[in-house]
Amino acid sequence: MKTKIYLFTSILGMLLVGRISHAQNSLKGRVLHRENNEAVIGANIYIAELRTGTSTNVNGDFHLKNLPKGTFTVQISYVSHKTLTQKIAIAGETIQHFIMDNAATSLEEVVVTGAGVKTLVKESPVPIAALSRTQWLQSASTNLVDAIVKLPGVSQIMTGPTLSKPIIRGLGFNRVITVHDGVRQEDNQWGEEHSLHIDEFSIERYEIIRGAGSLMYGSDGLGGVISVISPTPTEEGKIRGSILYNFQSNNTLQGISANLGGNTNGFIWTGRLSHKNAGNYQNPYDGLVNGSAFNELDYSGMIGLNKKWGYSRLYFSKFGQNINIIDGTRDVFGNFTQSALLNGKVVKQQVSKEALENPTINPSNSQQLENYKISWNNYLNLGKSTLSFNLAYSQNRRKEYGNIFKPFQADLYFFLETLYYDTRFNFPEKNNFETTIGTNGMLQKMNNRGNETLYPNFNLLDNGIFVFTKKKIDKLILSGGLRFDIRQLNIEKLYIDSEGKFQTSPSSNTTERFSGFEKNFKNITGSFGAVYKINDLLSVKTNLARGFRAPSVPEISSNGEHAGTFRYEIGNINQQSEVSLQNDLGFTYENTSWYADVNFFSNRIQNYTFSERVQTGAGQDSIINGVPAFRYQQGNARLLGMEAVLTFNPMSARWLSITESYSLVNGVNLSAKNDSAKYLPFMPPPRWLTTLKLTKDTWGKNLRNAYLTLELEHNQQQNKVLLAYNTETFTPAYSLLNIGTGATVTNRKKQALFSLYLNVNNVLDKAYQSHQSRLKYLDTNLSTGRQGVFNMGRNVSVKVVVPIN
Repeated sequence: MKTKIYLFTSILGMLLVGRISHAQNSLKGRVLHRENNEAVIGANIYIAELRTGTSTNVNGDFHLKNLPKGTFTVQISYVSHKTLTQKIAIAGETIQHFIMDNAATSLEEVVVTGAGVKTLVKESPVPIAALSRTQWLQSASTNLVDAIVKLPGVSQIMTGPTLSKPIIRGLGFNRVITVHDGVRQEDNQWGEEHSLHIDEFSIERYEIIRGAGSLMYGSDGLGGVISVISPTPTEEGKIRGSILYNFQSNNTLQGISANLGGNTNGFIWTGRLSHKNAGNYQNPYDGLVNGSAFNELDYSGMIGLNKKWGYSRLYFSKFGQNINIIDGTRDVFGNFTQSALLNGKVVKQQVSKEALENPTINPSNSQQLENYKISWNNYLNLGKSTLSFNLAYSQNRRKEYGNIFKPFQADLYFFLETLYYDTRFNFPEKNNFETTIGTNGMLQKMNNRGNETLYPNFNLLDNGIFVFTKKKIDKLILSGGLRFDIRQLNIEKLYIDSEGKFQTSPSSNTTERFSGFEKNFKNITGSFGAVYKINDLLSVKTNLARGFRAPSVPEISSNGEHAGTFRYEIGNINQQSEVSLQNDLGFTYENTSWYADVNFFSNRIQNYTFSERVQTGAGQDSIINGVPAFRYQQGNARLLGMEAVLTFNPMSARWLSITESYSLVNGVNLSAKNDSAKYLPFMPPPRWLTTLKLTKDTWGKNLRNAYLTLELEHNQQQNKVLLAYNTETFTPAYSLLNIGTGATVTNRKKQALFSLYLNVNNVLDKAYQSHQSRLKYLDTNLSTGRQGVFNMGRNVSVKVVVPIN
């Protein structure tokens, strides 16, 4: 592994030196509104292959310098306008002007999936959804995953407003790969009791691939890929930044994020500092929910070079989050309780009103999550070919505290180190063929450093090679590829001492509990798809993909109480790899006033892994150490579903748009022995989302980009659940009303002074439980008979963004 990385870096260094030249290539021009020929102020200009861009000034002008010579895909986007894409040959000083049309939506968006491979949504046979920073600002969210769950086919398994894991088409955890600036994010993806360790404020754009992502990223991409991308570097000769402040009323969340970046002769730099602090959230049934407070402190930055040979960038980031754990315990009157020491004994005491209103992190019932990451991203222009190379190292420190006698000593402490690499060579386009070959993989090592052990230490080595190609034939676009992966997994032995606690090393009072595990998992995956443009308005697309996921360490070796989930987990040493075969079929229609996109999918998975309750011979829940026991099981599964979007944006009233979306997934366990075990757990219910949006480019002399949105989200009843062993229960239907408004305030010179975004989620303060909320299975409130804890009530979010120039 070390030899391979050294060889890559040596070659890269020689190429960097060899490509430097004093010639200057640039792109400049002007962007105008078609309807009145006025300047578009603040339009984003983005070159997909180079991951660089700028924005237009008050005259609509832009200028990008220090560019490589070659043909690149340029994207021009602006709020409530049709996104433009155009291939432009850049040689010397290149001038290109653009005219933009009003529009509510457009498929013609460049999507950079991971590193070095670009595509247009219209040319992808796999459904792709995107969310821009502007769209995120116009919504209310409490974490990174919460920001994207309203996209078609996306949902979340949540433990309160802080802890969320993304679900794509019913698949989640390490079946969904997260890529951060071209680098695979590794922070214990298999766990459901913590969020992705990325600063929500630092993201410029989300790209969601719905479908098997194993081809480009290796094992674990059965459900799809979430690519999160940081802001583009500042344009040449400028120092720019912003300050963002966010207040949310429900849990009195206060968040602030400041960033600053510069560019001098192609030397680029940026830095960001973010902080969040939130109290307990509330809803009409539970009042203030004990244990839901959290705080977060993150910092990140980048230094690099933008030159004619390409770019080289060094990213660094630190994510830090402290969160209480919601256990939902109450007294007979329905008041929340918590453990306390009284005369040396542990007792349950009512949580006072003052403690609920002014919460602090409880050191004996909390988690501390930290993620440190440094990555080196490179893109080289080699004439008509290009080479990208990413190398990253990360440390993930996950601590869980649950001992009232030792409140500042972690019961569980997972120390995970990951070394990741990704390199891709893009051949020059020839005869309408675009071909990429590449390899990526990672080296992982996990050590237990806590007082207790849930699963043993392990070492993991992933390697994969792939080829991907695309061919255009008149109205037909064919794309596909193959990949070979091998994962070497070595799990160390586990011991148990005389007190019943697990240990990672033997001693005089321990016996062997887990004998160790060593195995290689390997597989061939592939994908083939086609997009056919029937006419100028209608196109059809289809894709067939084979995915692969090797079993995770907890699924093989867990044998202990997990403090954050309040259950005893039991693994299965005979776990097999999951293998999926997914087929997609979609239709897209778009004219001047209507846009429709419908996608159907079928996904069959061999050896699908899920966790179910263990029961005794008498049919009762098996209880170990005072918590219910769960065991990992496998069986064949089938997931069927669809996503549909319909938008009306009349040509005569571009300021108005109405969008209706629908998502459905039905997961069935084909190996079930009875009807109660027929359905897969934690499947999202069918969901309707209706959005009315009004926009106005300019309003008076000092308002720009004004908008008003009304949104109705309806989740149908979920009665297709895993009833066996009391694993799940039915969830009734519910509807939520959300509203939002905002605008940018400018000075007399049309320069932005600040932007204001006001959003109200759950306007009617509806009390509800999401089917994918883990809190709905906590203890029953004896005073009301309602089980578990309910989701957040009405929440008013105010965001203010002040630019720094």
